[in-house]
Amino acid sequence: MQLGKSILIVVFLYFSSLITAHSNETTPLDNWLEFCPNSQLCFEHPLSLIPADVQVIDSITGQLDNKNISLVYDLGRYASKFPEFSSASYELVNIDDYEGKILIQQNKMALTVPNISGGTAFSMLIEFKNTVDLEQGRRIFKSVKFNLIK
Repeated sequence: MQLGKSILIVVFLYFSSLITAHSNETTPLDNWLEFCPNSQLCFEHPLSLIPADVQVIDSITGQLDNKNISLVYDLGRYASKFPEFSSASYELVNIDDYEGKILIQQNKMALTVPNISGGTAFSMLIEFKNTVDLEQGRRIFKSVKFNLIK
């Protein structure tokens, strides 16, 4: 009887180790959400980002916050080109078939797409409050989609 219990325990431990080893190989699904503040703009962001109350005047603009990120976006005629990022490193990027630029300076990342349609531009600023996560910022920026007449 003891031999049978020992064999059962060994078999259980063996299969448990297989399941644990396999679970380490697969990455868990990220908790991200597609956010579409209106029909002309969508982007993905971590689920923990919550919309903040902001006053909108003449463009599609908004702010999302969590404990580490403050994200501000603006789709309109006066979207920022971030002149305050004069010493930033930058990389050219294609966002939904539009030419843009990602700027990185200290704990901030910015995306500017200066010419979308009929004088409309787009800007997005991510400010990291604690841990700077450039890959997370790039993922947000590269997920931007526009639904404008080209």
